[in-house]
Amino acid sequence: MKNTSSLAAVGCVLVLSACGGGGGSGGAGSAPVQASALSSIAAADAPKVASNGYAAGTVISQSSTSLTGVVTGVTVAPPGVGAVSPVLGLVKQAYERNGAGLMTGVTISDSCAGGGTVTIDATLHNQNTLSDGDTLTMTAFNCTEDGSTMNGKLSISVSGVSGDVINSTTGAVTLDARFNDFSIATGSTADTLNGDMKISLTATSGVDATFAISGASLLATEQRSGATVATRTLTAYSVNGNVHGSTVSTAASFSVAGNANGLGQFSYTVKSLQPFVTTTTGVPTAGSLIVNGAGSSVTATVVANGVRVDYSAKGDGVVTQTSTPSWSDFLSAS
Repeated sequence: MKNTSSLAAVGCVLVLSACGGGGGSGGAGSAPVQASALSSIAAADAPKVASNGYAAGTVISQSSTSLTGVVTGVTVAPPGVGAVSPVLGLVKQAYERNGAGLMTGVTISDSCAGGGTVTIDATLHNQNTLSDGDTLTMTAFNCTEDGSTMNGKLSISVSGVSGDVINSTTGAVTLDARFNDFSIATGSTADTLNGDMKISLTATSGVDATFAISGASLLATEQRSGATVATRTLTAYSVNGNVHGSTVSTAASFSVAGNANGLGQFSYTVKSLQPFVTTTTGVPTAGSLIVNGAGSSVTATVVANGVRVDYSAKGDGVVTQTSTPSWSDFLSAS
């Protein structure tokens, strides 16, 4: 992939890795669960809770790990599904391939590189690049781009534009996105999203960028091989990070509530203690997070042979149980 666009660059490296808005509509019959009364964490469930907290963040920050692929041409493929990279990819596609037609006010149906279509209805101020006040509504029908298959509706408004992030390697932009039953599938894993997400990025070169992802409420329904394994509502969520070459660093904070296989109903807060650093290996090489429950907590720290999971029965930092699963075991625990 060529280094021709800072938007593409950030998109390939960026969203739900281990980091993932307000008034977002839930799917039919699915009211978002608010993370109010925290759940207790049992010692036996500590690895599952830590893995679940990590998985909740992948909806938003794993996309961050895919950012490097667009910036540097290096493909980074961490496990799970990220939301940000497909969003940026669709926006870039709208301007590069359909800008002139969209300027006329006509709704356009465009073919996707890997099959399927996307319908685009937009109000643009410049057919070649993003401008403040642009709005786009995109509806995907089995649209496959860069290995991800998308379905559903995505609405975006554009602000904070500086420079030209479509046609150059520098610039800045803020995208306010709203998902409506918008599904992103990679391999046998899929997430269906409802809610809001603000994506702000600043690219200073073809290999350097900073980004901030935030929102009030995002409902993510995770499926594996067609079966629902978890529903997670992230509230008051934020991820901040930077990209340098093929290295991405992210730190997140959010509340999460929902239901997951092996855990049942849950409600926790999750926060990075140290930024997660990801390179071309696909899983973080450094970083840690803490999941806080009612009177108890569990931390997950990247170590040489996997992830060290430390359980604190009283949530006071005193470790009462420790295990070190491999990355594959840690990720499958959720």
